[in-house]
Formats: sequence, C-alpha cells, structure tokens
Amino acid sequence: MFYICIADDLLIVTMKRLSFVRYACLLFLLLLPLMARATGQIADDVIINGEKWELLGSPLSYNDSIYNRVDSLLPKHEGRSWSTANWSGFYGCWEIVDSCLYLKKIVVNMWDEDKRERYELVFDADTLRSVLGEYYTEHGIYAGWYSREKLIIGRGELVTYCHGGYLRNHEEELVVTVENGRITHQEHWHNKKVMEGWSLSEGGLTKTGIQIRDSFPYDQFSELDTVLVIVHVSNVSLTPDGHFEDCDVMFTRGRGKQWEEDPNHPIVVALKETMRKMFPWEVLYLHGKYTICSPTEGNGNRFTLALSKRRRTKE
Repeated sequence: MFYICIADDLLIVTMKRLSFVRYACLLFLLLLPLMARATGQIADDVIINGEKWELLGSPLSYNDSIYNRVDSLLPKHEGRSWSTANWSGFYGCWEIVDSCLYLKKIVVNMWDEDKRERYELVFDADTLRSVLGEYYTEHGIYAGWYSREKLIIGRGELVTYCHGGYLRNHEEELVVTVENGRITHQEHWHNKKVMEGWSLSEGGLTKTGIQIRDSFPYDQFSELDTVLVIVHVSNVSLTPDGHFEDCDVMFTRGRGKQWEEDPNHPIVVALKETMRKMFPWEVLYLHGKYTICSPTEGNGNRFTLALSKRRRTKE
C-alpha cells in the first residue's frame, strides 16, 4: 500500500498491477481536488464606507443555483484565464450599504490566444439582472441567498497565511455574521505577530515537529525501540511571552490501534515537558487573544506526530 497524507485526508492507493505511468495518472487524479483546495484563493473585493477590503469568502459559490446562473451568463470556460488560485476565472466586487451586502459587478479574467495577453471583461449589476433579477436593487444585486455565521473581511499586511482557501489573517479584520445578505453582527479586530518562535503555522510546523521528535526522551521508554507511537496534539496554549503552557494529547501505539486519552500517561507527560523546554514559541495576537495558530487555518491549533527512536534525525 502507498499512503499519502494531506491535511486531514488520507488517500490509499494500491500499487499492485499498476504500471508506473498508470500509477502516476491515478495519483494525479486523486490529488487534483486536494491541490485545488490547498491553494490560497484570490479574494473578492468589498467596499465599506468608500474603502476597499478583501472578502475572505465566496458568496457566489455558496449557492449552486446562483453560481450556475451567473456562470451561464459569462464567457465559456475555455476563454477564461484561470489558475489554482481562481478556478472560476472571475471574482466579485461587492459593497456593504446600510448593513446589506450587494454585488456591484463581476470581473472575468480572459486570455487572448492570438495576442498572447490577458484582459478583463466586466459584467455590472444591470447586466447580471438578466439572471439574478429577483435580487436586483438600486444598490446592486442584493445577496439575499447568502448566510454565514463567521465571514472575515480583511485589509492590511498578512499576519498569517495557510496555503489553502481563504485561510489567512490580515492586520485589520472585520468578523461579521450574515443572515440572508444582511450583516447582523460585527466585530472589529487588529491582529499582529507578537514574537517569532516555534510555530504551528504551515511554514513552521515541519521544523517544530522534527524538534519535538528529536528532543523526546526515548531512553525513558524502551517500547519506543520497536513500537511506533502516534500522538495527536491539539488546543496548545501558551503565555504572551512565548512559553508553552499546556495542550491536549491523544495517542495510539501503532497504526490502526485505538486512540488513548490519559493526561497522566508517562508518554504524554514527557511530550509536554519536551514542548515546555522549547522556547520561545511563536505568539500571535488574533481576534483579541494570544494564540500560537490562526483560528482560520485549516489544521487549526493541532498536529499529529509519530514518535519512534528509529525516526530521529539526531543520534
């Protein structure tokens, strides 16, 4: 068996009776949906009180019927200039007026094969009225089909970035609740990175995991000479000055075994002590809280690690 682990997805591919070419093609097809999800997506624009922000979500993709109606109006997919950061080949421009979300226009990225250059086509609200007539108003296309408990609108420099979807945080963010196109609740936050250190963000997690694995006191556990212990760490808490405080740990002794939760188990105690000795940890200030990881990241504040004496990179 061949295993590929991407985020929380586990693909299992049987290699028996597959030629290399067939295996490579099968692997590509299996990975394609995950590749799409694992790319940071271009945000829609939204105007609030005359100022431009990024809408970290896609109201047009929220409802299949709405999306298909809009898509039918736009040029065929073959002529659009698309990428893994924008599979549809277009983006929306919105405005919030009197706490209501309106679509002002759609911008389609096009490719001229003869001139070998990109250009844009703009479809304004009056044009979109032909497929979204029931939502048409003097302010634009009212997003009455769209509801979201937690929609993030950001601007400024990036504080965190996860290579997938809209999983990132800006210096300034509005966290809003949308009910049938109307903003019913809003929080205004200023985010920042307080200090650098051991990180659980996408860019630093591998280095942090290797440090934990290599620093673990294997000599105290003879079973780790032959048994692979897999630990799942979540809810990591730390102090504002970068010291590890605590975390939740589940572990299993080998693949396919039952997960155990015992905060007093020697392996769990040793793991936490290993993390406690690592200093400093990265500290972020996001949405009014000191944290080690963005609350919007796909993996969140958790990671999985295999503990095995044979897997150490340092002897």
